Amino acid sequence: STTDKPVRWGILSAGKIASDYAKAIAHTQGAEAIAVAARSATKAQEFADKHNIQKAYGSYQELLADKDVDVVYVGSIADCHFPLAAQSILAKKPTVVEKPLSLSYKDTKSLVQLSRQKNVFLMEGMWTRCFPATRKVQQLVCAGEIGKVVAVQADFGWSTANSEPEDRIWNPKSGGMILDIGMYLAQVGQVAYPGEEAERIQSMGIKKNGVDHTVMSNIQYSNGGMLQFYVTGDANTEERVMIQGTKGRIIIDPAAHVPTVVRLQKDEGRGAVQESVFEYPLPDDSYTSWNYPGSIGFTYQIQAVGEALRKGEKECRYFTLDDSLQVGSILDAVLQQVHDDDMSSADPASVMSA
Repeated sequence: STTDKPVRWGILSAGKIASDYAKAIAHTQGAEAIAVAARSATKAQEFADKHNIQKAYGSYQELLADKDVDVVYVGSIADCHFPLAAQSILAKKPTVVEKPLSLSYKDTKSLVQLSRQKNVFLMEGMWTRCFPATRKVQQLVCAGEIGKVVAVQADFGWSTANSEPEDRIWNPKSGGMILDIGMYLAQVGQVAYPGEEAERIQSMGIKKNGVDHTVMSNIQYSNGGMLQFYVTGDANTEERVMIQGTKGRIIIDPAAHVPTVVRLQKDEGRGAVQESVFEYPLPDDSYTSWNYPGSIGFTYQIQAVGEALRKGEKECRYFTLDDSLQVGSILDAVLQQVHDDDMSSADPASVMSA
C-alpha cells in the first residue's frame, strides 16, 4: 500500500540548516532524502555524498522537475524562501519552507493563496509546534487545567558576538533577530489563546548594524489575554515560556523552542503550588554532530508532514497556514514599529506628547 512507501524528500539548499534537516530525515522512519539541489553542482554533490543522498542537482529547477520527489524542503537563506517556495508550488510539489515563510506578511499571504489555488501542500517549518511537549501544553490549556489564561511571558536570545560581518544575521533585507527567531515567540500566543486575534501590538527595539537586535513586544489578544516577549542578539537567554492562568501556570522549561519538559503548577494559595511534570525527551542525537542544538527534533515535523501527505491533507494541522498568516502579520507589525521608532534618535518628551 502507499502508506508503506517512504516519503521522499528533495532538499533545496546545501547550507547548515539543510544539513541538520537531512540528518533528521535519515533518523525518521518512513522518510528519506533522495535529492539535493544547490546553486553549484559541486556543492550539491558534496552535500549528497556527506548525507548519502542519491541525486545531486546544480539547479533548483532540476530538482523540482524530478518526478521521484514527493515533498520539497526549502532550506535556503531567508531572502530566497518566497521565490523558491512559489516555484515549488507551481511545480505541484508539496512544500515545507524553513522559517520565516517569507520576509513580509504580503509575500506570505500570496504564497498561502497560491498553495490554496493550486491545491498543493504548504507548511512553514514551525517545528516547535510538532513536538509532543507543545501538544501537551495545548491539551492542558484547552482542558482548562490552569483556568483562563491571563498572560504569557517568553524570551529567546543568542549572542551574535562571534557573528562575522558577512553573517546572514546582518543582512539588511532579511537579517535581525525578529526574522530569525521572533516567530518562535509570536506563535506562543496561538498555543495560549487558540483561535484569538492579536488586537494590539506595542514594540520597542534597539538596532545594531542597521538590523533589529534587541526587541521587546507586548501583544493583547481579542479575549483580553496578554503576551509579552523579548528577543535579543546581545545574550544567550534562558529561553523559558510561562503561561499564567487564573488557577495556575504552565512552564515550558529551557530551551523552549525545542521543548522537552512541561510543568503544570496548580495554584493552592499565594506562593503555594502543586506541581506535575511531563517529560518528553528528544531522541538520542549523540551519534552525529549538528549545526544547531536540538535539530534531531526536526524528526517530529518530518513525521507530521508525512502523516499529512499520506492523508492527502494540504496543510499541517499542528501549524496551519492561518497560523503562518497570523505570525507573519505580528512580525510585520513588530518590525515596522521598531524601524519607525528608532529610539536611538527619538526625544522622549516629543514621544510622550505625541
